[in-house]
Amino acid sequence: MKELDLPDVPQLGHRRTTSDDIADALRDSILQGRFEDGQELNQVAIARHYGISRVPLREALRQLQAEGLVSARAHQRTVVVGLTPERVLEVIDIRIMLESYLLERALPHVTPELIAELQTICDEMDHITDHAEWLRRNREFHEKLYAPSNASFTLEMSGQLSSRIERYLYMWSDHGVQRSAEAGAEHRRILEAVARRDARRAKLELEVHLMHTRENIIKLFEASRTDGSATA
Repeated sequence: MKELDLPDVPQLGHRRTTSDDIADALRDSILQGRFEDGQELNQVAIARHYGISRVPLREALRQLQAEGLVSARAHQRTVVVGLTPERVLEVIDIRIMLESYLLERALPHVTPELIAELQTICDEMDHITDHAEWLRRNREFHEKLYAPSNASFTLEMSGQLSSRIERYLYMWSDHGVQRSAEAGAEHRRILEAVARRDARRAKLELEVHLMHTRENIIKLFEASRTDGSATA
């Protein structure tokens, strides 16, 4: 059994509840690709690592199961849920619909100050060599772009779907299929259309951007199957 790469939780017990803290730590680990698809989350090992009882741990795992990140199998074994290539395609298609909606709603409320802030993010991303940091800034770009939509429920759904996809970009960042330069140029084309208040063009550029992400993820699946690293 592969050893779990568990993060520390220095604030454990000092905010909200212990189960929330543990759920946050495990969720972040899953979404950052620290656990593989199908990997068992050994409850004894996790409880020992954090010095907690099984009760708050079970509650944390129930939260993650409700979010579709883990599943409980026979004899109380909890494993990380992976996405099939077909499900990835479906998720990307849904993201295109949701994010196009968010962009259209946000566009009338985008200020020159926000455009300048997004341009700065693009400039900074050009010089980032750490892929994990680049992914974090990429998420920041999209979140800030859609924030003026004030569509909180859709923003939440979009964020969850994005996280499910991003974990594979974290997990397989060493496969050599990163496309930071290409994505950066796509960000700028989206931003140029937003600055011109051209909703049709902005949504088109966004769709192209996400479709290229879709293609990249499929390449990741193919590369992982070639070297045997995928377990989904």
